[in-house]
Amino acid sequence: MKKLSALASILGVVMLFVAIAGCKPSDGLQPVEGTVTLDGQPLESGSINIGPMVGQPGTAVGGKIVNGVYQVRASKGEMAVTIRAQKSVPIENPTEDEIAHNVTERVVELIPERYNQRSELKITVNEGKNTFNFDLESDSKE
Repeated sequence: MKKLSALASILGVVMLFVAIAGCKPSDGLQPVEGTVTLDGQPLESGSINIGPMVGQPGTAVGGKIVNGVYQVRASKGEMAVTIRAQKSVPIENPTEDEIAHNVTERVVELIPERYNQRSELKITVNEGKNTFNFDLESDSKE
């Protein structure tokens, strides 16, 4: 009976180690985190996309930015970064079509093109934890 109990205990410990090892992501992606500010203020909400440079291997990933903070898992290597955030603004001079369809707001991009459509942002993701903070500036500060 003691041998059976000891065997059950050993088997339980082995299964625990297997379960813990199985929980570790094996996708080759590395943790990437950081902050995003726009004109010195944390970006309230938005999205970040990280993907391999043209012609390079890797997986493109995306995540949410909440209160200026993001966390994603990305491939190792040199990566291009795009950051976006939108807000709805009232339409000042609506067209007849907008009036007919009761369209009163338009969605506008808050982040300049140099950080998304024509992104100048690049990072190099290494093995292990990576931290990259992005301090973005508007095209024209009003």
